[in-house]
This record gives sequence, structure tokens and C-alpha cells, in this order.
Amino acid sequence: MASKAGGGNRCRWVLCLSIAAWISWTSFSGKTQVLTGQIRSPLVASRLRAPKIAAQAKKKKTLEPGIKITPRSEDWSAWYLDVIEAADLIDESPVRGCKIFKPNGFAVWEGIQRLMDPKIKEMGVQNAYFPLLIPVSFLSKEASHVDGFAKECAVVTHYRLRSVAEVEPGGPLVEVDPESQLTDPYVVRPTSETVVWHMYSKWISSYRDLPLKLNQWANVMRWEMRTRPFLRTSEFLWQEGHTAHASSEEADAQAREVLDVYLELAQDELCLPIVPGRKSANERFAGAVETYTIEALTPNGMAIQAGTSHFLGQNFAKAFDVKYLSEEQKSEYVWASSWGVSTRLIGAVIMAHSDDDGLVMPPALAAVQVVVVPLYAKDPDQQAAVLDAAAALRKDLVAIGIRVHVDDRLSMKPGAKYFEWERRGVPLRLELGARDLEKGVALGKLRTGGEKIQVPLDEAATEVPKALSQMKLELQSRSEQLKQRLIFRIESRADFDERLKEREPGMMLIPWGGDDDDEDNLKDETGVTLRCYPMEQDELPDNQVCPLTGKPARQWAIFAKAY
Repeated sequence: MASKAGGGNRCRWVLCLSIAAWISWTSFSGKTQVLTGQIRSPLVASRLRAPKIAAQAKKKKTLEPGIKITPRSEDWSAWYLDVIEAADLIDESPVRGCKIFKPNGFAVWEGIQRLMDPKIKEMGVQNAYFPLLIPVSFLSKEASHVDGFAKECAVVTHYRLRSVAEVEPGGPLVEVDPESQLTDPYVVRPTSETVVWHMYSKWISSYRDLPLKLNQWANVMRWEMRTRPFLRTSEFLWQEGHTAHASSEEADAQAREVLDVYLELAQDELCLPIVPGRKSANERFAGAVETYTIEALTPNGMAIQAGTSHFLGQNFAKAFDVKYLSEEQKSEYVWASSWGVSTRLIGAVIMAHSDDDGLVMPPALAAVQVVVVPLYAKDPDQQAAVLDAAAALRKDLVAIGIRVHVDDRLSMKPGAKYFEWERRGVPLRLELGARDLEKGVALGKLRTGGEKIQVPLDEAATEVPKALSQMKLELQSRSEQLKQRLIFRIESRADFDERLKEREPGMMLIPWGGDDDDEDNLKDETGVTLRCYPMEQDELPDNQVCPLTGKPARQWAIFAKAY
């Protein structure tokens, strides 16, 4: 599009996206079915529909006017969406499949960054940034990689728009300029291996350049047919690490070290029910020799791939001719790893911990760990004293690293405040009124429930961390109990089929002997996928036969339906 500046016309580069694959759209009619002319009055029709509408309305738990949450026991998917809406985490965007992170939602992602970034740097990894646009030709250099992502790529084919005359009121004023077509189109970053390894070929020439370890916090786009907030969207946020090494052992060790870091994050800080393992050949990252994974178990008996780490061998080094001169003066291809966690972790946290009252945030992740609620007092002096005490309490807690918010909206009723902070998942609420102040205490309430506790104001710096630790242990205990309840050893095909009929099918631990074709057939037949070969492998009984294929079992495998 042309614009006047400095006495001349300058072209502004505008990116015009065209999608690389036809997208099949499913439309849903909003029309009401008509019953053969028997209902003519809209009033009568509405009365006939009223019982159904009323029944649906009863399903949701009212937190306050306009905010309702469907019980998860009645409709898990609706409950999940309601929790997200009640916590004000995201909103729809004008772009299909993409979401807008509102401040509450982005604060959760910032929490993951706050927890994860120091762990990345402790491994000797430095942060960097690579371009959003990648030449299509780069993807063609690694065959399995392009096969894995080709159908998900958004493609930039032109670099500008042009003004057009308004044909009719409200009609388009711009269109793609056909003369701006790119000779080498770009894809919007689905992952960055190709551009990273293009640059590594310029940066690595000697053993002195190794290991090279970089990470970036970025967004990626993989066009999705069916989306679910946080778990599967066309655009999502993540961190992706890329490392180059002098030996296979070192690169694989790096991938395994990252898996341990992800496991620590997910289990110890996010309190998730996790099974770490190794992916099957069918489920590996495109272009990887080995993929390691942490699989989260949800209370409705499904799995979420919560993070992956890949040993890439020399595939990308050979594709982009990345060699180094060894100490023995030999030219060698480098070895590689890549790894990432994304906003899927947020979805896993929501599903694992939240309840019918709303979001539940693990203390380590919560943007606000403690909310102090000073209560209304009629006497101005008492009110001032309560507010001063609340400010002092906040100061004491901030001094020891606790993230605190004081909700001093005195015009708002306490109950409404409590509901608001509960549905936002704040781990600990401290109520402080004039009578409490006289006793020198605040009343505490953990988001995981239980009786209120008295927190002496002069001991808050020790008692509040204890309360947050108590909540963390409670969440971890619940996650461990969930694994005990919903991980099953399968001894026969009948056992397997019966589990799939259950409302909460869970993870199925199977002595697996099938091959890639057996795995594909099982997925097509049942919708179940091989999530991983668990890192902890019990010894198989002698002559163990796979109950699903009849073949000799090789190792234990986790199968589940997954998001």
C-alpha cells in the first residue's frame, strides 16, 4: 500500500497469508427445527422449550451474577471452557484458531517463564531470537521434517497490498497486489529447527565452537482443524531449545537432562500427575532419532503431552551441512537436540487442579499467591487501622518473596471478592477485619479447601509459606492418587475394550509387542495412541505375550486417549 512521506511514495511491506492446505469447515445451523405446522405461536414454542433450557441452566454453578461454571461431572468440556472464562484468561481473536491472552492468562505464561528460564540457563543455554518467517526451501532440506509439518503450515506468498476503488458501500478497499508475489515463499514458523541449523552452519566450524546451546521464547503457528484453548490452537507460545554437540552421547544426554528439568517443573512445581517416557517411532518428532516426553494424566482419564525433548542425531546437521573440525583435525558432522514446552502446560494445570468453583493455581505458578482482603469498618479510625495493617502485612510478605495483592475495594461486598479470587485460583486468601486486628490475626483460607486458619500478623512471614507448602503437598497428593486410580495394567483385549467404555478410561499400561502398523491400526480403530514407553520399566514375565496383538511383548507401553 502506498503512503505519502518525505515527498515521495514508500511501499509498506504487508504480509499476506495463504494457507497451504484446504481447510474443511464444518458449519452449524442456528435455525430452530419446525414441527409440521403444529406450533405457530412463538410463545407456545418457547414454553415447550423452557424445561430443556431450565435444565441446562441448573447445570451451572452460579458464582456471582453473570458468571456460572458447569459442573465437571456433568460436562467436562463445558466445565473447562467455563473455568477459563470465569478466570478471565483468554478471549477469541478475529483469526480462526488463535486466542488473545488477557492479562490474567498471560500472567500464567509469565509464571512458567519465571520458573523455567533459570533452569534453562543453569544448563549453559543462552536465550536468542530467530525470525518468524522461514523460507519454504529450508523445510525441503529435511524430508521427514517437511512431511511432519507440511499440512500445518501457513504460507506467505505476497509482500504487499494495493488500494482498490470501493465498488459498493462497505466493500474492500485493499487487495493483494498480484505483482508482489514472492519467488521463494515463506512459512510462518511451525518450529525453528531449519532456520536455526541454517545459522549454525555459519557459526560452527571448530570443536571450540561446541557445544552451542540456544533457546528462544516465541510464538509458532500450526494450522489446526479443531481447537481447544491452551491445549490446541493454531498459534501458541512456547520455548524451544536447540543444541549442537561434538558427540552422539553428549547430544542424547542433553535431551535427557532437559526431560529431567521438565519433569521437575511439572511434578515439583506445577504438581501435575506425570508419566515420563520415550515416544514410539510413530509418535516421534519429525526428524528426530528419539523423542522423550512427559505425559500428564487428567481427571477425566485422558493424556496431555506436556513437554518433549528430542535427540536429533545428525539429521539436521547433514541437511544443512553443519560440520566442525575436531581436535584430531577431522571434519565431522555435529550432533543435535531440540526441546520445548508450550502453553499446553497451562491447559494441563487447569484440568488437573481446578474445580467447580473455578481455577486452582499451584503456589509456585500463581501470579498472585496471596490476596489480602481488608474488611469494611464503620468507624473511620478502625478502617484506617485495618488498611494500614493490610499494607504492613503485604510489605512483610513481599519482603520474603511472596507475590501479594491487597484488595482494598471497600465498596464491594466481601463475598463477591472471595468468589472473584477463588475463580482466579489464588492459593491463599487472608481476611482482615477490625476484630481480627484486635486479636492480632488474619483469617486464612486455602484454595484447596478446608477450615479457615488463624495467621498471627507478627508471624505471617513464617506461617504463610507453611500454608502455601501445605497446599502444594495437597495438590501433589491428589495427583499421585489420580495416577493410582487411573493407570491400569491391561492383561487382555477384553480388559482394554472395557476400559474404553468407561467415562474415565485412564492410562493403560500394556506389555506391548506390536509394530508401527499395529499401532496405526489400533489408533484408527479405537482413537487410542501409544503415549510413551515409561522410563521406569518393570521386568516383563517370561514368555509374556502382548494382549492386543498376540505377539511376544518387548516392553511396557502407556496407551491412552489424548488431547
